[in-house]
Amino acid sequence: MDDCCAVCAEPLEWVSYGPCFHRDVCSTCVSRLRFICDDRRCCICKTPSDVVFVTKALGDYTRMISDFSSLPSDVREGQVGSYWYHEDTNAFFDDVDHYKMIKAMCRLSCSVCDKLEDQPHDPSKRRGMMFRNIEQLKGHLFHRHRLLMCSLCLEGRKVFICEQKLFTRSQLNQHISTGDSEVDGSESDRGGFMGHPMCEFCRTPFYGDNELYTHMSTEHYTCHICQRWHPGQFEYYKHYDDLEASCLHFCFFYSLFN
Repeated sequence: MDDCCAVCAEPLEWVSYGPCFHRDVCSTCVSRLRFICDDRRCCICKTPSDVVFVTKALGDYTRMISDFSSLPSDVREGQVGSYWYHEDTNAFFDDVDHYKMIKAMCRLSCSVCDKLEDQPHDPSKRRGMMFRNIEQLKGHLFHRHRLLMCSLCLEGRKVFICEQKLFTRSQLNQHISTGDSEVDGSESDRGGFMGHPMCEFCRTPFYGDNELYTHMSTEHYTCHICQRWHPGQFEYYKHYDDLEASCLHFCFFYSLFN
């Protein structure tokens, strides 16, 4: 077994595995997939895993559960015998501190206020402050901290809420347009991100190229004859009248004689 997580490539300190016993993915990545993406399959072999076990990654000495049917069923959040059960990810932990860490990452809370909990003399801290929905959290971030989330990243970037980046208004505008705001980090940190692509007709940004392509294909128009002549090249028109005036008649008659 490699010493790095097969998903995030970070050092494999805590491992999460199911009945297939693949121990190649860290507990954070598995929890992220199970909680955010609602994907309960093994990342390696795609075997459905209703329950996973989380323990310290110790190579060949990693603690193993030989029979998952022996784990308690119909359990609730919290300590169950010698384990701790996390209901949102259907995971059993053998370490209470790691259980609390994953549980905290899954909750809807303000990451700024959470950091202030480490400053016991700060009067502005809000220990344990929870929110009913994402809109309430966004309102808190803006009115209390003057910070904003990128709504495109919030929908398209599959990470925990505490992992979402927070921006000032100017930083957010720069993030959307060019992707090189101070919060986005260095060029290597951005991994090629150059801002969210925008529809040149609607002037609306989208999370990525796939989302932009879906929008262009459903809301705007392209010539199907041109696509056959030039595969992979797409010329879009805002309205059907623009397509008809610029391309369609010429393409139709040209196709009759070629």
